[in-house]
Order: sequence, then C-alpha cells, then structure tokens
Amino acid sequence: MEGINKTAAEVPQDLIDQSRSRLLETARFLRNVRDDNPDEFRSAARQLKIGLRKAYHLAQIDEALSDMDISAERAQRLGWTKLSLLAAYGKTETIDELLDVAEGCTAHELKMHIREGGFDPEGRTVVLHFNKEQYVLLEQALRAKGAEPHSRGLLKKEAALMRLISESLTGSAPAPKPSTGTD
Repeated sequence: MEGINKTAAEVPQDLIDQSRSRLLETARFLRNVRDDNPDEFRSAARQLKIGLRKAYHLAQIDEALSDMDISAERAQRLGWTKLSLLAAYGKTETIDELLDVAEGCTAHELKMHIREGGFDPEGRTVVLHFNKEQYVLLEQALRAKGAEPHSRGLLKKEAALMRLISESLTGSAPAPKPSTGTD
C-alpha cells in the first residue's frame, strides 16, 4: 500500500549492547520509534532485549522527563521502575522534589508517597488471600468506607480498612464463640 511507512526501525548496535547502562538514550530512542514508526516498536523492543511493557514505560519516561535536566548517572541510580512511577504520577511542578524523594526510598515507598503524600518506613505490608465471594464482601466493605475503584484494584484501601477496624472496635463487638474443643 502506498503512503504507509514500511521502513524498519534500526536500533544502533551500541545501544543494543549498552541499553541497560544508557537508560535515557534508550528511552528517547523508544519514544521516537513509538511516535514516528509505531509498527516497528515491538521489533525495536525485541532487538533491545526488553519486554514490550518495559519498552512502553521507557517511552513514557522520555515523554514525561525529556524537558528536565536529569543526568544519565542520576537516571541510572534511580532505575527505570522509579522513573516510570515519576513519569506516570508526577506533576511537572513537583517532579524535582519527587526525584529527591525517589533517591532515598524503594519503588514501593515512592509509589505510596506519590499516592498518599507520604510513607511510613515503620509500616507493615500485609498479604491476604480470599476466595471470590470473600473478596466481593471485602471490596464492598472497603468501598463503603471510602476506598475507590481503580483499574488495578482499590485506591485508599488502607485508610478504608482502618476506618472499618476502628468502627468495629468502638462498637459493640459480638461475644466470642465458646470453644467446643473440636478445633
């Protein structure tokens, strides 16, 4: 068909060889391919030996941070995961502050800082496993206490859970079941 650009994106061999140590250059290259020749994006990612998800994140990093004067060394220290979080959630007016925060915390802590405005380093992570019916009940209870639906689960679920717990502790708790000795 005429008018369709069928030129393959040529990934420079030195970028392929050093893509891990040249984060910002790789991000810029992938953004250019994404914008100028999107049909070749998957091929470029494959040549760089990175997954498609990471390639899209790197392109997003360049889009969000290209106007900033971030040194290659600083970008390498932060890593693509933290830079991706900054690119997705950071606002232009706060990005300098967030870069400083990112240097002193983990990616998870940075995500919590961005979402909730802070992170408690003494906090604990709890992993719970529910069946489908149990999760539906949990989600209903958390949403009733202020959790907000999001494409990847619930936002503000920790605060909603703590409201639920606080209210249950201040209300009249049901009497414990007597032990039958068959447990």
